[in-house]
Amino acid sequence: MAASPSLLAVILLAAPTTASVNVVVEALVFDVPSGSSKCLTEELRRGALSRASYRVADATSAAASTVSARVAGPRGEELHLAEGVEAGGFRFEAAEDGEYTACFWTPRYERGAVVSVDVQWATGVRDHAGAGSPPAAAAGHIDLMIGELKKLEVSVRLIHEEMVSLRRSEVEMQMLNEDTAMRIHSFTLLSLAICVGVAGLQLWHLKTFFQKRRIL
Repeated sequence: MAASPSLLAVILLAAPTTASVNVVVEALVFDVPSGSSKCLTEELRRGALSRASYRVADATSAAASTVSARVAGPRGEELHLAEGVEAGGFRFEAAEDGEYTACFWTPRYERGAVVSVDVQWATGVRDHAGAGSPPAAAAGHIDLMIGELKKLEVSVRLIHEEMVSLRRSEVEMQMLNEDTAMRIHSFTLLSLAICVGVAGLQLWHLKTFFQKRRIL
């Protein structure tokens, strides 16, 4: 089977990509003449996830309404094979860097027959460190987490210090309230004693006055 230029690579270059979002190619439709093949190639990094589905979109002949597909790795190892199907799909994780090829052809030759194949292929990397992420991205993610943890540690320390300060102020306020209550109690008893003494002196003075007047 002869490989044709990669249609998928052209569309991937035009599609927006991010480090954590899969690149999705929608409705990639191409014609496969009977007796020949069409191949799509994609350059993948190790650990990249690849997922695709394909189907026969149209055929010029009812006898040639199926398609065969084969996906191979950089070393030619077979990752997927389907023969004479109307629809199928494949999913794999790249074991090494290199070009991965998906080829499509008609299982039976029929002169002048053409099969249109609709392919949707998504590739990307895993979003968590250590499972498909590049080492630099994983290290950057860890550094970011360490920075956030340090900020949280500082915030927790400040909150703890604030709580200790509030607790100390509460204890001091409680001691002040107790001291104030004791002083008020002491002043109340003193005032009561003074009032009783003054009342006693007034009674003694009145008694002495009435006795001198011989009223009593």
